[in-house]
This record gives sequence, C-alpha cells and structure tokens, in this order.
Amino acid sequence: MGITSILAAVVLIGFLVFIHEFGHFIVAKFCGVHCTVFSIGYGKRLFGFVYRGTDYRISMLPFGGYVRMAGADPFGYGDEDDEMLQNPNDAFMRKPVWKRLLIVAAGPVFNLVLPIVAFTILLMAGKPQPGPTVGDVVWDSPAAQAGLLPGDEIVEVDGAPTPTWRKFVDKLDSLGSGSYTFVVNRDSEEKQFTVVSEEDSWIGLGFNPVSNQIGVQDPASPAAKAGLQTSDKVTAVNGQEVASFFEMQKAFLKVEGDTLSVSYTRDGNHLSAVLTADPSWEPIEPNVVGLDKRWGILPGTLFITEVSQTLPKSSSFMGCASKPPEQTPAMVNGIQVGDRFLKIDGKEVRHWGDILTFVGSAMSGEGELASARPITVEIVRAGELLSLDITPKVIKDTDQMGRYRYRPLLGVTRGGGYNAGPQVREYYAFGDAFSQSVSHTVLISGFIVEQLGKLFTGQAAVEKSLGGPVEIARQAKAAADEGLFKWFELMALLSLSLGIINLVPIPVLDGGQLVFYILEWIRGKPLSVRFREFTLQLGVIFLVLLMLVVLFFDISRLIGG
Repeated sequence: MGITSILAAVVLIGFLVFIHEFGHFIVAKFCGVHCTVFSIGYGKRLFGFVYRGTDYRISMLPFGGYVRMAGADPFGYGDEDDEMLQNPNDAFMRKPVWKRLLIVAAGPVFNLVLPIVAFTILLMAGKPQPGPTVGDVVWDSPAAQAGLLPGDEIVEVDGAPTPTWRKFVDKLDSLGSGSYTFVVNRDSEEKQFTVVSEEDSWIGLGFNPVSNQIGVQDPASPAAKAGLQTSDKVTAVNGQEVASFFEMQKAFLKVEGDTLSVSYTRDGNHLSAVLTADPSWEPIEPNVVGLDKRWGILPGTLFITEVSQTLPKSSSFMGCASKPPEQTPAMVNGIQVGDRFLKIDGKEVRHWGDILTFVGSAMSGEGELASARPITVEIVRAGELLSLDITPKVIKDTDQMGRYRYRPLLGVTRGGGYNAGPQVREYYAFGDAFSQSVSHTVLISGFIVEQLGKLFTGQAAVEKSLGGPVEIARQAKAAADEGLFKWFELMALLSLSLGIINLVPIPVLDGGQLVFYILEWIRGKPLSVRFREFTLQLGVIFLVLLMLVVLFFDISRLIGG
C-alpha cells in the first residue's frame, strides 16, 4: 500500500470525521454547551488554534476524532467542570435530556445528510455516464440481424432521445418485446434500423467493447499456422493499430488479398506474424454476423483460460474445511484450457453470459436442498467437436456483497476481457438532482441496514462484508484514480455507513448513548453509574475485538490479492 493510498484514505476519513464531529459540535454550541476541544484525530496535538475557549486541533492519529464538551462525563452530572465554567449550566450533563439527545444524534444525522448534499452537487456538476455508443454486438442477436455494429452511436429509439446508455436501456425496458426503430450515428452519418426482439427487451447489445485478446481454436487455421495462440493480444493489423476485437475485424475486412500481417503481444513480448488465407479450410463456426472467418480468429471471451482443480471452500469465518476439497465437474470431465463452448443442451453459446444462464438453469430447489441436473455440453477443441454430459456441482459461496448464496458451478474461467466504453456527462437541474439524491441515499441506507441484519443473522459472510482502514485506503486510492466524482461517491457511501453504524445501540457508540438518555427521559432520572460503567466496558471490549477482526480481514485481503 503506497503513500498515495494512505493519503487518499487519510483525507477521506478526516473529512468524514470532521462532518460527524462538526454535527455534535454545532448542535452543542446551539444548545449552550461549552466545548473545550474539537479534534480531528486522536493522541498528541500536532497543531491548531484556540478560539473563544475551544481548542481546534489536528492530532497525531488521523483515524477518528472527538469533541470534548464540558461536563460530559457519562458517569457524572456535570459538576466536575463547574469550577472551570463561568456558567455551570454550560455543562453537557446539566442540559435537559432532549438537548442531550439532539447533540448525540447530530453526528450520525450529519453523516446521513452529507450524501444528499454531495450527490446533489455532483449531479448538478455533471455525472459521468456511459455514452450511448455500442461496444459489443452479440452474434445472431436481433441487433446483429438488424445490422447494428460496434461503434454505432444510438441517437434515439422509437422517437425517444437516448443521450446516455442508461436512458437507452430504460427505454428498451419500457417497451418490452416487439419491433423497435433505431436511429444511429455511424461514421458521422445517421442511419435507421428496425430491431425485432422476442425475448423481453433483449437485443444483444453491450456497452463495453470486447478487448483485442483473441482465441484460436483450430490448429489448421491460418492464425494457428502463423503461430498465434489463444490469449494473444493483437495490437495492429497491416500496420493499423487496434484496441478492440471490433477494430480488429474492421481491419480484417479491409484486406482484399490472401495475406495480412499482425502485431501482437504474448507474456509481455512483442511479436509479429503473417497470415495466409486457405480457401480449403472450413472452420467449425456458427454463422457469426460481421466476422471475417478467413483467418480463424475469435474473441478471447469465448474461450476457457483456466480450469479449477477443486471446488472453492465454503465461505466461513475461519475458512476451514472438514474434508479434502472435491474436484470440479470441469476437471472430472476433462474440460481443458483452450476449449470453447459451442452449445449447452442444444442451445448455441453466443457469449459467456449464455454459459452462466444455461448452467444456472440446471439448478432446482433452494438452499441446502438445491441440486443440479446433468447438462450436455458441446465444445470445440483443437478443431474437433466433442460432446460431454456434465452435472454441475451446487456450491455455497458469496456474491459481491458478501451474502451467502447457492449456485451451480462447472469450474471454468473465461479468457479475454472488455475495454471501457466512452463516457458522457449528464447534467441535472437542482430539483431533479436533489430528488434523485434523496432517493439514492434512502436506497443505499436501506441496503446497509439490510446487510447489517444479514450479518447478525448469519446470512452474509463477515470477512467479505466488513472493511477497516486498510480496505478504506485501497478503495480510496482506486476511487481517486478514477476521478473526483468516484472519490466523492465513495465518500458519500462511507458517510452513510458511518452514520448508520453509529446509530447501532452499542454503549460506546452514539446509538448506545441515545438509548441511555431515552431511558433517562422515561425513568425521570439517569441510569445507575454502575450499570452505565459496566455496559460501556462491554461496548469497548466489543469494539476493540471487532477492530482487530476487521484488521485481520484487511490484511488477509491485502496479502491474498
């Protein structure tokens, strides 16, 4: 973890702590409580200034902060600061319960409000959005049959403007299955196409262009004879640089003769080759729309580049297994690196997502009772067509949010990849920006609360759901690399998490103090000092243990990549 990651994390956490503590501070001042210290960070004072009896300081340890209020000893009643105050009623514990509730709640509330302010400003300043430019066209899809190509900019669908990819997708979803009229900009010329979809609103368009990493499945193909292999990256065709598979295809289609030269990289080495077309060679191919099939080069995303030997361990706190791991169905049935799925249960595989769908449909039942039926897989290996009957293995793992799930698995990984598509900025008026910010904040808050509930009920993996300073540093660095918008977006998300977690009724947190004061309000007198001291000690022990566990997870993720 470099200095940039640490700096990005310190600035991010420091700002969130400032907002949280400023909430406590400003409401305390409004309620007439004297504040002696406003500190960003803990430990030794590094620098600061004193203004009207308050020491505004930056302290040595940046991960945290505090506001020291006169008479705020939770085990006393405020008289311990009477001698230092001109007015003893300026002590925190001498204030009415409702004022103390407001002061304690203000920190989390400011954290919950910050995302609304941040999202509103960001939307008004222009939110980066995927542009309406086609990155990928799935072969034999409605879009391919209609004549759409990667690089087409979708101007409108059925008369509705589509300035962003999101607007385009929303328009398709609202139409459902049927016939659509597309107006696209292709090479600075407007063209019109009719696309007919029979599968809800699926037409086979993707935003991200397929990368220039290739797959070569037949040793008799011109590409293989010239020395090209699966996972090579073609960087130029006849001297023309290419960065995606579509650019490569456009360059191929310009070749009128029987030979072409390509530059490519393999394991960091720069290589070149000359391909010669062979009219007698017949590839095992479906009718791939727009593909120049003379050379035997396909997208790398259709090929298997890794076959897992064993099933992954079930996610658990200690990550232990009671018995040796089983072999994956792919390994048991002899699937190899370089194979390409052609069909599954008679359905043609047009892109890797089809494999996930077809294998997923083999599972029946839910939870521990889930099982998978056998599927028939047709693969192409070294120019030969093979058929295998494979039964996927249902495993328990976690999704990207750390929530437990059951899914059928073969044990293969695709090759290739996708490039980033073009971005545009979408600007919002204040009213729309504020409305969307509130909706977005409420949606994310609901998800965070739901995730906390799943953690407490064991429906989510603790080690994949919690992150500490190391994880925050990693995410802050990644967000900063992507731009200011992403960094502020991460800040808003972490602010929500900080606000919600601080409201959890653990004695050391604001939520625990709120419970104390609510009970005092109901009872008409404070809880006993012994009870408050005991519960606070338990809270401290719990938080220390939690911090150690989270730090362990952070380091494990850092070491394990």
